[in-house]
Amino acid sequence: MMKSNYLIYPLLLFCVVSINTSCQKKSDEHTLVDQSEFLGTDWVLYTPVKKIHLDDDVGLKTYAWTAYKSACSPVICSDYSYDSNTLTETFQILTTKSNRSEIRIEDNYSTGSRQFSGYLKFDAPLNDESLMQIFGSTSENATQLMIRGFSENGGTLKISNSFVLATGVYNKEVHINVIHLQEDAGSKMIVYVDGQKKFEKVDGENATNYMKYGCYGTMKTGKAVVQWRGVKLYKDGTAPD
Repeated sequence: MMKSNYLIYPLLLFCVVSINTSCQKKSDEHTLVDQSEFLGTDWVLYTPVKKIHLDDDVGLKTYAWTAYKSACSPVICSDYSYDSNTLTETFQILTTKSNRSEIRIEDNYSTGSRQFSGYLKFDAPLNDESLMQIFGSTSENATQLMIRGFSENGGTLKISNSFVLATGVYNKEVHINVIHLQEDAGSKMIVYVDGQKKFEKVDGENATNYMKYGCYGTMKTGKAVVQWRGVKLYKDGTAPD
């Protein structure tokens, strides 16, 4: 019996070491995935407060973040929901009484650099809706940069109503990175789709900005549904060369 025990103990030790090594490997792989979600160098992950913006038939309503919120009663005209298992946020505009279901990031900044990263998906019949924006402008237009979704060409992403970022994206998840360098950090706004730089513009405005994402715009279809998964926010980094 003693001989048998001596044989078992090394086996147990081997199993414990194997399990710990396996867990460490998975942990390292997860860290690498997190790092790949931003572009450039020296970015710091941070978690500012988020507020839910919903429009009803009266006007804009702002709510503290919660996993579910809806507007209008008894028939819901827009809502927001969060799935903690998949890290997916779903934004719906369901009737013309509403034109907004968005997250407002409570991070007003006028200096430094910021980066938004998230996985976007939308499907038919969504058309001509804002999906992400950098808000704040010294001109009459309150938004400095806006990414919109359109129905043409099997689902199209554009900057505002003109510059095409990607086509054929209906019901296809795409990774969006938006980098904003304020005047002291480079004076640029850059948009990437699946890691490829698609758009760049000079930021010549001395303005205070913040970011929003979700679904916003006068509904022209039966409904508009947008999903953002794994949204992360970074600051104080440098854009890729």
